[in-house]
Amino acid sequence: MKIFFTYQNPENKYFFDLEVSESSTVSEILEIPKIKSIINSIKHEITIGVNGEVLDGVFKPYPERYRLSEGQRVEVYRPLKQDPKERRRSKV
Repeated sequence: MKIFFTYQNPENKYFFDLEVSESSTVSEILEIPKIKSIINSIKHEITIGVNGEVLDGVFKPYPERYRLSEGQRVEVYRPLKQDPKERRRSKV
């Protein structure tokens, strides 16, 4: 099945489409050498999500338990530099 991986930082943007087995978990995707090298180069705390939803163990299962479906996008998030609410308030 085909899935996607994405990570963006100010210097680089990564977007890969990958062919993986039907029963792959997010943790297994993060162990692929090409993706693992990107994650190892990240200097901040990472958060993992799928299609815009954080895998936090509360509303969505942790990455090791989340089984991917065809066409889903695995995302690595970076911390925000500014709170969006504060940014909107400063524009007003």
